[in-house]
Amino acid sequence: MENEGNLSTTKDSLLKSVVGDTKMNTGNTSIHDLSDNHMVAILVRLPVKTIVHCKCVCRDWLNLITDSHFINLHLTESPEYFMLLDDCTNSLRLLDIQEEDGANHLHHDPIMSLNLNLAPIFQNAQLFVDGSVNGLICLTGSDGTSDMAYICNPITREYMILPKQIDSTECNIVNSYGFGVSSLTGEYKVMRVIQTIRTSQAVPAADVYTLGTGQWRRLGHLAYFIYGHRGTFLNNHFHWHICDYEDTLEKICTFDIDNEKFQLFPSPPLDLEEDIHFERMMGVVKGCLCYSYYTFCEFTMWVMKVYGIKNSWQKEVLINQNICPNLRWSLNMHFVPIGSLKDGRFLMMYDQGKLFVYHPDTSTTQETEFSDVDAISYRPSFLKLQTFESESVHKFLR
Repeated sequence: MENEGNLSTTKDSLLKSVVGDTKMNTGNTSIHDLSDNHMVAILVRLPVKTIVHCKCVCRDWLNLITDSHFINLHLTESPEYFMLLDDCTNSLRLLDIQEEDGANHLHHDPIMSLNLNLAPIFQNAQLFVDGSVNGLICLTGSDGTSDMAYICNPITREYMILPKQIDSTECNIVNSYGFGVSSLTGEYKVMRVIQTIRTSQAVPAADVYTLGTGQWRRLGHLAYFIYGHRGTFLNNHFHWHICDYEDTLEKICTFDIDNEKFQLFPSPPLDLEEDIHFERMMGVVKGCLCYSYYTFCEFTMWVMKVYGIKNSWQKEVLINQNICPNLRWSLNMHFVPIGSLKDGRFLMMYDQGKLFVYHPDTSTTQETEFSDVDAISYRPSFLKLQTFESESVHKFLR
């Protein structure tokens, strides 16, 4: 009975932290008087770290949080975080956005880290983050003989290994990946574009893997080469830069996740000088597609304000050595837009894994404590990988 008393105290203290002492002190209201629907309405609004702790309080809460109704409702409420893949520790680290003194700050709680080395297959592996949707992350790498792809949910501490891919053992292969979910069918798909280098006969090809099917499908060949190791997913489409665009005005191609077709897409109105650039990246900021490039110690980012409308592209960010001399400028710098903060600033990555924040109103930058990382925008979820039938799901060891 003593354990039951401690459990009740733990429940009530958590509830007070959410609804406040005033409501709790009205009459003889107890947490046990709340219906499941009321408890779900409370739990779904808690920070993800608190929800994880609540799963350990009692079996009733565990059942509520792992139920499909809660999982789907939480997906609609889950705020934006950032996820880091730390190369030094081989771990996934959740970055929270906290408001202090009227400004947004990036915060990392070590408790919300996942050491990938706890799974033998990831030990000493060189991994890349190639997309995230609904709390699931697509990781890619090599097992020493061929390219591999994995789907991981760091919140539920689950992962699955996708089958070895078609032509994955061929030499001189350069792969680009994308990961997304159809808003029509709910199917999750991993996209892979294969490009052979150092051969004049090279023709890019595309494969797709639908989670739950157990096999890759070859879609056919592409009409153009693409640039970048991951496709940007937005509005049911993957987006890539294209490399061989001498005969077309558009520099972007898309892949429709539903009809599985490639097509050209309206690109920013670049002039000839802007068209000669070294590093090109795509991303999503404030829910809009962005196109960025770096050339001659200057970084430029365009944002498409209305999706699919060419004349809605606007030049949002221009960073150069005169504006931001504190950055370590070089001719081969690598800028990647990661996302935006609530106060209007942009989170970006440069110089192979250093994070910094850019304030467009003042044209100033602020470096962060995070380096040697890959970063993506991330919305945590409790989506279970067991949802996908025929997939072998593994748990990270504690």
